[in-house]
Amino acid sequence: MVLRKSKGLRYSVLLGIMLFLSFSLFGCGEIEDYIPEYDPYYSITHYDVNIDIDDEKVMHITETVTADFYVSSDGITRYLPLEQTVGVPNENGKRIIKNYEYEVENFTVLNTEDAYLLDSEYAENGIVFYIAAKGGISSNSSCTFSYSYDYHMGDDRINEKDFVYFNIVGTEINTNIENLTFSVTFPPKEFDGSLTEIFVGRYGEGLNGEEYLDHLTIDEENKTISGEFSGTKENPALLHGEAVTLYQPLEQGYFVVERSYVFDIVLLGLFLFAVAMILILYFKHRRKDVVVDVVEFSAPDGITPTEAGYLYDKTLDGEDISALIVYWASKGYVQIEERGKSIFAKKLKDLPPNAKKHEQIFFSALFNGRTEVDCGHLNNISPVIGQKCKQAVEREGRGLFLDNANKYFNLSVWMCLIIYIIGIFRVGLESNDGFSIFIKILIALVMFLPLFRLPSLEKKKLKMKKGKFWFLKILYMLITLAGGIGIIIYAEGYCDPFFSRFYFLLLPLALYIIFPLLEQYTKAGREYLGRLNGLKQYIEVTEKDKMEMMVKDNPEMFYKILPYAYVLGVSKVYMEKFKDVPLEQPKWLTTTNDVALFTTLLLLNHNMALMSVVISKTLVVNIIKSVAKIAAAATISSIGDGGGGGFSGGGSGGGGIGRF
Repeated sequence: MVLRKSKGLRYSVLLGIMLFLSFSLFGCGEIEDYIPEYDPYYSITHYDVNIDIDDEKVMHITETVTADFYVSSDGITRYLPLEQTVGVPNENGKRIIKNYEYEVENFTVLNTEDAYLLDSEYAENGIVFYIAAKGGISSNSSCTFSYSYDYHMGDDRINEKDFVYFNIVGTEINTNIENLTFSVTFPPKEFDGSLTEIFVGRYGEGLNGEEYLDHLTIDEENKTISGEFSGTKENPALLHGEAVTLYQPLEQGYFVVERSYVFDIVLLGLFLFAVAMILILYFKHRRKDVVVDVVEFSAPDGITPTEAGYLYDKTLDGEDISALIVYWASKGYVQIEERGKSIFAKKLKDLPPNAKKHEQIFFSALFNGRTEVDCGHLNNISPVIGQKCKQAVEREGRGLFLDNANKYFNLSVWMCLIIYIIGIFRVGLESNDGFSIFIKILIALVMFLPLFRLPSLEKKKLKMKKGKFWFLKILYMLITLAGGIGIIIYAEGYCDPFFSRFYFLLLPLALYIIFPLLEQYTKAGREYLGRLNGLKQYIEVTEKDKMEMMVKDNPEMFYKILPYAYVLGVSKVYMEKFKDVPLEQPKWLTTTNDVALFTTLLLLNHNMALMSVVISKTLVVNIIKSVAKIAAAATISSIGDGGGGGFSGGGSGGGGIGRF
């Protein structure tokens, strides 16, 4: 049916777009190459940085900046990042991308006789302090600023090691530095000075820092690393935008930082609960009896074509309902007439009182006070009729299906999603920009929607070609896994380790595996389904001459089976095998000749795609469209976001200095 194909294609395309957007917006901790615009109206003649690190990885920092000003100015600004993306080198030399939040406390101007803290304000991903010189700064004069602050680094969320990976000089200083001196004092614990690395340059430069080691003095006895970079005004030690980054690997447990395991415990509990739910779902509702196909060439007794179509895939399609027209015609209630290129259904008499409810609903809606209707205009029937027919068929077919398996399956899917939603909130708490993070991960979360479509796909398995079914099933699984991997990788940068473990992917993967193994039918349902499968197989594989012999003695058999061939999706194959057989034209079908008989039947097969009666679940597509709009807005709002950056893989801290 054309409508179903286009919807499936549209759904897959939308999911593909969402997948692309999710990874485009993830960024996964990318570190931006940011070089500030050079300010030629001042230069730093000397920059001294002293860092004293305590056991809790709080950096007590004192900085002294001496600068020459070539125009009148008020003072300097000191930008300190509060949120950064950091690429931490692992043992193999690759970067582990992490996103960190920091706290800055006790910012104090020390040389109060010459300067004072004028103001401070939060800027994008950080805070800016305005340090003013008393009396201002005249043109072509020098001024010194000395200040201190505490920089809380927090837990690194890496279990393999501790480390100090810090931008002693940040990438966002917008002028040259003629001379730099620094010292870093570690807690009174052992560290290996042979592992110390120093990187100098702009982002992406100087990845091999061995050439700068001669600028360092490593005093393991006093737990101090100090360094000096000297230059002149004409040949400064550091150009604007260049950074100095210290990397010192340490043993795990070197720093003692408080860390909350509440979310880890909650997620672990929910994960184990979800695993238990999936195991119970399987062992309680697994399929114990198989459907035995009974090959036969007869119309099933006791169920209408609509019920047969619903039993076959537990969905109600347009053909399932409109096949009743031929079904009624074969029973003498309707006359079908060919008029040119149109097919008309003419009411001969009303349905009997014992007709099934869905038959009565569709019969009344089809004619609606008229005696005939153009089958090419079936799409004018209200979709409400389709919904009423669906409800009636569901009530009448309750003895054929076991619904508990589907209910528990959906509960398991929701349980899986709840775990990821909790992870989303965890990421939001770990980030200063929680709403943006929520939107980005929500896009990946949409990738789990194929799990909700899996039952529908499995139900249509019998009507679909095997190649198409497995293509869609694998596609849905890959989309789900890609979404899960995206969430896990992204969460790795923000969360404690538990949520970023890939065994979370076992939950959706297990659901994909076990659903086809669940029992869906009662004993009566399996018997009817076996007969329908057998009829379909007979139509598809039986040789043409054998089928001809079957209908010679009973020509009406061909027409009685025809509406069931519609709902089983083999009507074209069925009619093709009888195309050249001189069948007696039934009384309920009016055509010009025998050739026109099959032309009429083929045209009827096309027109009976009752488009508006298809019970399509548009909720999934609407959600995807809505999220796509939100994602587009989030993308526009996030353009230009910077993490403060770092040098040579993204060291923490640093920031920038400017003039005002």
